[in-house]
Amino acid sequence: MEQSDATAKSLTPAEFLTPQRLASLSANQQKYAATILADVLHVRETVNMAQGDWTPQQVTATLAALPTMVDQPHLYFVAVVPVLAAYFKAQKLANLKALDAALKAARTTLVEKHGDAAGEQEAYEGVVALVEQWVAAMIDRSDVANLAAGDRQNFVTIVHTTAELMITGKGQQPKDWDVQTLSEIMFGPFTHLLDEEDRVPALFNLVPFALTTLFTYLDEQNQLPAATELENWVSEHHTALVTMYDPKLESFFEDLTTAMQAQNIDADDAKAVDAFTQEYLRAHPTTSRELFTTDRQLTHKKHIKQIKYSQKKRRKHRRR
Repeated sequence: MEQSDATAKSLTPAEFLTPQRLASLSANQQKYAATILADVLHVRETVNMAQGDWTPQQVTATLAALPTMVDQPHLYFVAVVPVLAAYFKAQKLANLKALDAALKAARTTLVEKHGDAAGEQEAYEGVVALVEQWVAAMIDRSDVANLAAGDRQNFVTIVHTTAELMITGKGQQPKDWDVQTLSEIMFGPFTHLLDEEDRVPALFNLVPFALTTLFTYLDEQNQLPAATELENWVSEHHTALVTMYDPKLESFFEDLTTAMQAQNIDADDAKAVDAFTQEYLRAHPTTSRELFTTDRQLTHKKHIKQIKYSQKKRRKHRRR
């Protein structure tokens, strides 16, 4: 019996994934269909695009975020558009043609973006391995070895987070590190990359020591030409570094990032981010006024966190 529009629109993934409908999909599409639907609906919720029936704008935003939020093989991403097309068709939505057009437009970028994400992950693993070598050498130094166990773990976390931001985030090897870039990451995405349980005073109190130890080590290895300038910057900004985490400010930037994702703003487009931020501040005058008058960190132009850092699970560095 043909389903009515009202019944079709209420289809859950489980109701859609019947043997009859799966038979119209390829073997690869059948293999990943259930996972794809579960992932897509989760991502749609995460980027605040789950209002009402699907729209082309929701399709575009959801599929743009999908490769950054799930860890699946390339064949999974190849199957995403055909599976969604069949799912939308079964629901007989009034805007089916527009949804199909949005799916087709997103397909090439979706597959290419996954390839980029896989390459980035491989490069990131290489950076992790390099930094682990640095940590292994520094952990034997008396001033580090004498730290309490919790402080040693905080030391490892600070070194990894800083190095990963400089090398992976900024694309700079130690020979290129400079004060301006260090300032941008420390008063920018550094806090965002920390797990929630790591955002504690004990860790931030250790930031100047960890940075100075890292810079000293790299200088001894003849890898850091700007070591003196970087160490001087740490000394000059000691107070700012140990007090840079403010839960109120963190909450504000979390909300701002979510709003950006909902509007499909490219976090790498500085002009678009600045324009959206100004509009967001005008729309939230009380919050923005409190932040500007009470928190010095806004003067550091804290950056919106990139989704690849905020959603993809980074390696949890083992305790030493």
